[in-house]
Amino acid sequence: MKKICLLHITLILSLGVMPLFGQSANSFDWQIQFLKGQELESLQVNEVIRLDNGNIFRLNVQTAVDSYCYIICYDSERKITVLHNQLLRRGSPQNFGPLRVTEPSGTSTIYVIMSRARQSNLETLIERQNNNQNSRQHINNLYREIVNLQNTISSLGEPASRIIPSGGTTRSTANNFATQFSGKNAYVRAITIRH
Repeated sequence: MKKICLLHITLILSLGVMPLFGQSANSFDWQIQFLKGQELESLQVNEVIRLDNGNIFRLNVQTAVDSYCYIICYDSERKITVLHNQLLRRGSPQNFGPLRVTEPSGTSTIYVIMSRARQSNLETLIERQNNNQNSRQHINNLYREIVNLQNTISSLGEPASRIIPSGGTTRSTANNFATQFSGKNAYVRAITIRH
């Protein structure tokens, strides 16, 4: 098994449990769900998430319009793992996981970047980093680009978000919810995980 970004990564692409949007096809609304454990407990992405070694989690992402989705993990050892780097089709929920938290303990940040426009510079830096994953320069360049995107987008104010009930049931979890975003053409949502 390969250990990357303090998370053991097994990607499973399947339908998620989030509802389809009732918005118009022109509205850039999207939602994310952070699901912890086998019970798929919903956790809020705007709070620090605490997990123990061995815990598993999943991310479900869905968008109302075709958009570019980049999911990148940056860990306390300053390593980067790219979980997703491509177009996400509207109405097709994407499930990322299960992902497993592994030693050593620390803080990892998962950056979910959603954009109506392709982020060409980010894609170029992701490709360079993927071609030489041990290059400190490529890791630093990619991380700086993420921070620059976050600062540029945040300078316009925090993205509007709201907690919404999620469609379907997740193994009898009573509080099944997702966080929905709308009102901008690009977002950077940082999810902090302490373990």
